[in-house]
Amino acid sequence: MLKVVIEEARDRLNVTPKGIFIRLLPMIIFMGLVVYSSSQTYEQQTIVPLLDRLLAKEFFKDQLMWVDFTYSHTRVSIENQGYSGFVEFILRKFAHLSLFFVISVFLCSFIYYLFRDIGIAVACTFIFIVCFAALDEFHQYVTGGRTPLVQDVVLDTVGGTLGIIFYILWRMRKTGKGFISKDGLRS
Repeated sequence: MLKVVIEEARDRLNVTPKGIFIRLLPMIIFMGLVVYSSSQTYEQQTIVPLLDRLLAKEFFKDQLMWVDFTYSHTRVSIENQGYSGFVEFILRKFAHLSLFFVISVFLCSFIYYLFRDIGIAVACTFIFIVCFAALDEFHQYVTGGRTPLVQDVVLDTVGGTLGIIFYILWRMRKTGKGFISKDGLRS
């Protein structure tokens, strides 16, 4: 009886192994990038020497000299970190935002694909993103040579939340009717 109910639900929702795979694989790959990056010390992953060579002419330095702010009790500016260090900081924080953005888009898509309920997809994705961000910072703590930051958890959560918002807007645009599909099912 349960097998019949599951098969009917699967047929009604049109869930296929391919559909699951194309949503999960990219998410797993990007999560792997986060875990791999967190397992390296700063010295292992710094790109300042490369940026020193690539940005020797310090393009846009004059336009960026006004940028000066504090992030986790550290002054972030060209004056304080040098041009390459400043650019690396910006790239690192952009990586936080973009990786968690992508992870949340694929996770939200996957959960929505399974349950066809945007509320469940959003709630589960948000909870996962916050937990994964916190675990990532804890992983950095136990790695050594890294500084776990609450600010990075917040930044990751912002990236994930932007990914959720992007998915919701994409979903609404795709259906043209909010979250009601052509066959009347919630989608």
